[in-house]
Amino acid sequence: MPARTRMILIAAAAFVAIVFFQPLLTFLGGILVIAVAATLIFRDLPQDTQDMIEGHINGWIGRARSGFWPSDSSAPRRGSTSARARVIEAELDDDDYEEEAPAPKPKPRARRPRAKKTPSASGSNTPS
Repeated sequence: MPARTRMILIAAAAFVAIVFFQPLLTFLGGILVIAVAATLIFRDLPQDTQDMIEGHINGWIGRARSGFWPSDSSAPRRGSTSARARVIEAELDDDDYEEEAPAPKPKPRARRPRAKKTPSASGSNTPS
């Protein structure tokens, strides 16, 4: 690679590092400072307030983990769902009742005996 091309690539890499890494590290450092401050504040709160905050966070996590489909306990009644949701739900219910045939078992592979190497066949171990 010519020296000029290498110098251009090094300059471009340095430029990219300056432009992108410095704001990224600043952002991550700011998030770290906020997390440490929140931890210290949370530690000093009374126990009932800590329990309340944990309940809110667990609720957020539960909603995020449940995704698009609500769980059975929080599912809305049949009358309040949209037509599209009822069609999708019916398709899902149909899929639950279909039984799939078990996959066929693979055929055993035929075993072949290995050919033994003879010293005369290799030719490399013969003394001169």
